[in-house]
Amino acid sequence: MNKLLTLMLLTVSPALAHELARDGNVGALMHIEPDDAPAVGNQSGVYFELNQRGGRPIALSQCNCTLSVYAGSATAKPLLTPALRQGKNQLTSTLLFARPGAYTLVLAGHPRAGATFPAFRLSWIVRADVGGGGMDMGH
Repeated sequence: MNKLLTLMLLTVSPALAHELARDGNVGALMHIEPDDAPAVGNQSGVYFELNQRGGRPIALSQCNCTLSVYAGSATAKPLLTPALRQGKNQLTSTLLFARPGAYTLVLAGHPRAGATFPAFRLSWIVRADVGGGGMDMGH
């Protein structure tokens, strides 16, 4: 197991250790409420623990980060580009899924002046259902 994954799994609370995505030297664990099974028509909190290699956290103040939500795959124009907020050791946002189905969440960013991480693009596939669904493997 590589050092980034090992360190992230050891330093993240079990409630947030859900889906890992990585792009080069940057990785993030993503968790979506409730219980990684968002329900259509209900607001869902989404949380990203974003780190660079070595386990160094990346804060919103260091990153020009964007979150985009796509219906199905990330090939068309995003349905949503919700604002990100800085939480304690994580980036957070709130999502509202209007219809059942698969959605792709893409967290992308590039460093602000003085930051030491490379540009990145991380994605996860989330399934929203009427009664709450689930999450597929991250990419």
